Order: sequence, then structure tokens, then C-alpha cells
Amino acid sequence: MARIEPFRGIRYNPDKVENLDLVMAPPYDIIPPGLQKQLYDQHPHNVVRLELNRQIPGDTDGDNRYTRAAAHLAQWLEADVLVQDAQPMLYVYFLDYVTPERDEKTLKGFLSRVHLEELDSGVVLPHENTLSGPKADRLRLMQSCHANFSPIFSLYSNPEREIVAILDATARTEPCIHVSDPDGVRHRVWHIDDVSTIARIQKVMAERPLFIADGHHRYETALTYRNLRREETGLRDGRQPFDHVLMYFSNMDDPGLSIFPTHRLVDHLHAFDLNRLLGQIADYFEIRVFSFVQKGAFLQELKTLGQTAHAFGLYSCDSDDLYLLTLKPGVHIEPLLKTALSPVLRGLDVTLLHSVLLEHFLGIGEKELAAQSHVRYLKETEDAFHAVNDRDAQLAFLMNGTRVDQLRDVSLQGEKMPQKSTYFYPKLLTGLVLNTLRA
Repeated sequence: MARIEPFRGIRYNPDKVENLDLVMAPPYDIIPPGLQKQLYDQHPHNVVRLELNRQIPGDTDGDNRYTRAAAHLAQWLEADVLVQDAQPMLYVYFLDYVTPERDEKTLKGFLSRVHLEELDSGVVLPHENTLSGPKADRLRLMQSCHANFSPIFSLYSNPEREIVAILDATARTEPCIHVSDPDGVRHRVWHIDDVSTIARIQKVMAERPLFIADGHHRYETALTYRNLRREETGLRDGRQPFDHVLMYFSNMDDPGLSIFPTHRLVDHLHAFDLNRLLGQIADYFEIRVFSFVQKGAFLQELKTLGQTAHAFGLYSCDSDDLYLLTLKPGVHIEPLLKTALSPVLRGLDVTLLHSVLLEHFLGIGEKELAAQSHVRYLKETEDAFHAVNDRDAQLAFLMNGTRVDQLRDVSLQGEKMPQKSTYFYPKLLTGLVLNTLRA
């Protein structure tokens, strides 16, 4: 089903850039302004100048963050800071990391171009809705630079692990790229140029759909860009560079994959009363109270309960206590829902949080979520506690992570999870291998 193709990747030239660690960056959507400045200062050729160029007061239609990114790309190619490989390849990409539980893991996958397919084709399956703002930003960048700087992260299912065996065999040699990021994750890249090996991978991939993990906005933007380029060029044979997008492929059946929870901060609630909320939800949730000094036990119990029940942590600036909320067995939540939920969506913690706790009891619905007026998202549990303690948020809802089988089931049913339902870790680096969309 998935049509992958080797490509002539564009990479940093080690003869021009001695320390490749200094020119890499995270994906654009997790680069706050402070980190953007740090990356700018880190190296004059850091990929952030392409992926997320700075806005400058006085920017115009002819001189802006997108045109500057295009100018940097052209200059670096001209100066051989970036060089294009001589022949089409696939790029094996391993990420070695340590989980919060101190388990050592390796995420295994490969980079390739993939033929763009419509989202209703059954070939590429999304699991989250998208927002217009990020797509408009990414489209302007693609139209200016005609390149993919960061890969979309996709998953496929192959319990037999045929492709992983090929990747492992390739990884026995020295990598062509070996860098580390500030989180301590090691990123190692090898290339495969053997035609028969590539054909074996293509054959396995052709038999299965792709599940988008990270990069929904970028995939939809790539479709829009393709359609615009077809109109401009009149070329609709499906064989052009713009008919493809750069993607990373990892086996969802491999133990190296981790999905972390994304917690919610809530603020700007008018006349919020914690005791009133607890009273309102008591018919639906069992509520256990922990003192803040029991934080460790509270978090462990949240994780343990999450394996068999819908459980949430609640912390409010109106109390020094922590509240563990567990949906009572057999309770009927349907009367609380504005819209009916399918069984697969009703089985998700994040859906119950959004549809029941946020929308029904706190009045934060789709309109407010789209406006980003009441809810913020963050990964680190301690950051959630600090935000509430510092009165930077009224509430924090602490979550368990969505499981990969839940993502698969939602995608196969054609459903969509709420925003920020998954946080895949580790994050793919931007700058390892770039993909041109020019012929």
C-alpha cells in the first residue's frame, strides 16, 4: 500500500561542519523562542535557520523568515556546507535513549521518500485533527524552499520484524552520522544503496498502511503543496519530487517505541471553585486524596490504575492536595456528552478528559480548544506542578500515555483523537537528512 522510494538526501558536509551536534535542531513545533535563540547562537549553519527562521520587525513580502530560509539553503548548497548524495538511498536511523524508568531503548527505523496519498485512501492514516495556523506556516516555507527539512514520523505494523532485521544488519557497520542531542539521545544514521535490499524493504512496506505518529500538519501541507505544484507545472504523472514527502518509518510492534503522556494546564476559568467541581464529578469518578508530600505515591498509583481503568490526576492552586480521579465501573457517561462517541474513542483517557471533565464540567469545548484560550499542553510532570504552584495555571490534569494499539484502532476506524493525545519519544532530529522537492 505504501510506495516508498530511495532518494538523494542532502546532508551536512563534515569537511565544512566539524561538530554536527551544533547544527541539528528539534522539530519546529517544539522550539520555543528561547531555544530558537540558543540554536541561532550555537552555530551559523544551524538548521533552525531553515526550519524555523526568526521573524524580524519590518519583515515584508519580499524579505521575511521564509525568503531568508530559502536564501540560506541556496547559499549553503553553493558553499558545499550542504551536499547532495550522488545516488538514491534509504537512510537507516536509530535513536538510543533512556526512559524515565531508566530503561535503555533503541527506536529503529529508516528515512525515505513516500508517495503522497489522500487521507481517505486507507494508505496513510491520521489520528489527530489539525489547525490551520501551523499548516499555513509550513506551506509558506515549502513554497519558498521547495524542500523537506524534517521528516514526518510514521508507524507500520510488521510483527515478523522483517525490516528491522535488515536495519539491524546495516547497523553493524560504522554510522555515517552520529550525533547526540541535549536530552542525551544518540542519533545514528547509515545508508542503504543496494538495489536488492531496497527492493526487499519496498515489498514489505507495499503490503501495509502507514499510521502518522508525528507530523499531521506537515503531511496535509505536503498534499496542498503537491496540488499547487501540479497546477503550476501541469505535471500530474505522480512521478515528480513534489508528489512525495520525507518520512521516517518505524515498526509499531518493536519495543523501542515510547509514547509519553501530554498533561493539560487549565486557566482563565471564571469563578472556578474546586470543591464545587469535586462535588459535581463525584457521581462519576472515585476521588482519592493525597497530600502533596505523597506526590511519588500519587504518580505511581496514577500509572498503576491507568493499566486497567480511566484515571486522571488533578492538582489545583486552590488546594495543597492531589486528587486521583478514577471513572467508576459501569457508570454511564453518555448523558454528559454533546456528541456520541464511538467505542474506540470512548476507550481513550484523553477523550473522556476532553468530553467529560473539560467540556461538560468546565465549559471548555472545541471552540475554546481551537482558540487555545484555556488549555495548554506540556510533557513534564514536574512542570505541571510548578505551573500550579506558581499560579501560572488554575488546574493541572495529569495523564497516562495513549497506547500504540489505541492509536492503531482509532486510525483504522477513521476516527480522530483530540489535539495532543500522543507524545512520541524520542523526537526525530531535524538536519540529519534533507529532501529537495525540485526535479
